[in-house]
Order: sequence, then C-alpha cells, then structure tokens
Amino acid sequence: MASVKIILRKDKINKNTGLAPLYIRIIKDRKSKFISLGIKVEPKYWNEEKMSIKKGATNYQELNNFIIQKRAEAEKASIEIEINGGATTKKIKDQIVGRKPKNFFTYADKKILELKYSLSPSTYSTYKCYVDKLAKYKGSRDLSFNEIDINFVKDYENHLYKIGNKAATVEYTFRVVKIMFNHAINEGVIGSEKYPFKNYRFKVPKPIKNYLNEEQFKAVLDYKERPFANSDIYYDMFIFVSYAGGLRFFDVLELKWNNYIEQESRIVKVIRKSKRKHQFKLPKKAIEIIEKYKNPNDNQTDYIFPLLRNNYDYTIAPEIIYTEKNKWGRKVNKLLIRIGEDVELPFKLTFHTSRHTFATRALNKGMRIEHVSKILDHTDISITQVYAKIINKELDKAMDIMDD
Repeated sequence: MASVKIILRKDKINKNTGLAPLYIRIIKDRKSKFISLGIKVEPKYWNEEKMSIKKGATNYQELNNFIIQKRAEAEKASIEIEINGGATTKKIKDQIVGRKPKNFFTYADKKILELKYSLSPSTYSTYKCYVDKLAKYKGSRDLSFNEIDINFVKDYENHLYKIGNKAATVEYTFRVVKIMFNHAINEGVIGSEKYPFKNYRFKVPKPIKNYLNEEQFKAVLDYKERPFANSDIYYDMFIFVSYAGGLRFFDVLELKWNNYIEQESRIVKVIRKSKRKHQFKLPKKAIEIIEKYKNPNDNQTDYIFPLLRNNYDYTIAPEIIYTEKNKWGRKVNKLLIRIGEDVELPFKLTFHTSRHTFATRALNKGMRIEHVSKILDHTDISITQVYAKIINKELDKAMDIMDD
C-alpha cells in the first residue's frame, strides 16, 4: 500500500520570504513522488504530526480544508490504483494532477502498424515480438511512458539476463523500445526528458564469428550422409557460399539463372540487405556446384537451387517470401547442425558460418582485405577487419609452438 503524507519542504525555503512549500509525498515500494499543493507557509506554523497549519497563520482554516481534501483525493487514487493492480508512485501522481499518462503499448502497437509497409516483413515481425516480450514481462499492456524510467530499465535488463538472454538479444530488445521512444518524442507525444536511455549504457555484445578452419572445412567437405529430404541442395548451398563470396542465405535462395553469367563465370545480383548491384567471379568449385543443377529446360527466371517455386510471383505479398526464407533456413540449419555435431565442431554450425568461412579462407590465402570487403559487400572496410584480427590471432596461436 502506498503511503500518502503532507510534508513541508524546508529544503525549498525561499530565503527572501522565509516561506516553504507544502507537498503531497507518495511512497510506494521505496520510491517517492512529490506533488506541489501550491501553498507556502512559515515553518513555525506547520504542525508535522497533524499535517496541518497552526492557528495564527493567514487563512489557516481555509488552507487546512484544502489540505484535507487533497490528501483524501491522493489516498483515494492510491487505493483505486492498488485495487486495479500495478500501482506506482507515478500512476498515483498522474491521476491526482489530472494527467493521464501515455500508454507505451497503445502507442507502440499503433506505430508499428503504421510502419508495416516501410519495414521488411522480418523487421516488422521483430518489432512486434520485442514489444510483446516487454508486455509479457510487465504482465499486462498497462504501462505508461512515465513508468519506463532508469530503474525500470535496469530491472528489465536484469530479468532478461536472468532468463538466459545473451548480451546481443538484450541490446536488440531495448533497441526496439528506444525506437518507440524516439518516434514518440519526435511526434510530440512525450517530452525528450522522458527518454530513460540518455546516460545508460548496455553491455556491448562481443561479436562471435564462428568459421571453419582448413581441417574443419575438409571434414565438412568429406561428409557424406544426407539424412533429410533435400539434404543435397542444403549441403551444396553451404559449400557454394563458402567458395562463392560469402553470400547470405536469402541471396543464395533467390539466385536465378539470369544472375549467372556463364560466359564470364560470374554472379550478378542486387543484394537484399544493401540493395546494391553486386558481382563477382566464381571459383571452379562453385561453378561445379552450379553445373549440377543445370537443366536444358530451365528458364532464365528459374531458381538455381530448386527450393522456391518457379513462375510464382513472390512480390504479391512481401511476407510470403520471408515466410519461405525462414522455412527453408530452418531446414538448412537443421542439416548443418547435424553435420557440425557429427564432425565434432566446437560450435553450432549454421548457414552464416559459410560467410565467415569464405572471409577467413580468402584472407589466409592472401586475398587483399579491400578485395574481401568488396566481395562481401561490406559498406566499410572496418567491418572486414574483424576477420583480419581473427587471422592474426590464429597466427599468434601458431607461433606458440616455438615455446616448446
């Protein structure tokens, strides 16, 4: 139950008049909120025990009636909110001063719906997921922007780590909340002073780029089991990317024969993530894999790796292609995880490992870092330098043999 009390703020006494202001003080869960009554009195006329103004002060009877009324209103608001659940000092204060706080979920749900067609289906789905995740933690969708303060943020962050979330997941969870705050501030829904993340720093997740070294890569190349339907296709896509420029899964899934310039042994494609036209020459092993899927009856608009449906317009509804991508991605990774376990890799093998494997192998074989960066379609060479650091660590580790 919240504690409601009328107090004289001697710390705010006016040095010129000698008057101090009266406030309603609300304490709930060791958190305090103060509401000004708009009354100032000389400290000698304040009865702290009875929470009333002593006889002798100007208009003391009228002011005491006002104080009794406001105290009663505060206690009533406290009880009503307590009964409805989720009482906080901020909620009680907002009700007393007559302002209804903006509900975070009402705003976020509406904003995400507005953004639906300017976001990719996967990003739209991610926004909804992380907002719903916050609602699950709160236990309801009754949460005002005012309640999301620094203490709330710290408590939620600790909860996320407690239930097993990694640093990257925690950071992204709050990134979505930050986006909603920034939209609300830009639209004048809340003031910038309500932004709780200004001076708060989350743990920076260390990037983990698992890759196959030469011994591990050979073990995967020699792997012969094909336990699931379409295993050959899944496996070939992974090996293809490990040789062919580290393309991301979506880009490989969408590769069509008109993206393959056979005379030049070259792939030319607009990359999904960057929206840039990208091209690179294929090495022999990648060409061998593509040749496996050639068919005299193929149309130029047919998919090279036959998972998506040919002659189907996936642009009718963008979410369809993303659903397909996620479906096939799960199936591909199911096979790769199985392979990784069978060859006893020290990490989980996923499709994205092929991208990291291409980068580290290319650098190990002497390809210049700016060329690797271009082939990976990185926007900044500093992104590619992460792989160079990996190679340097490998070299340092290799030199340790000289200590024996």
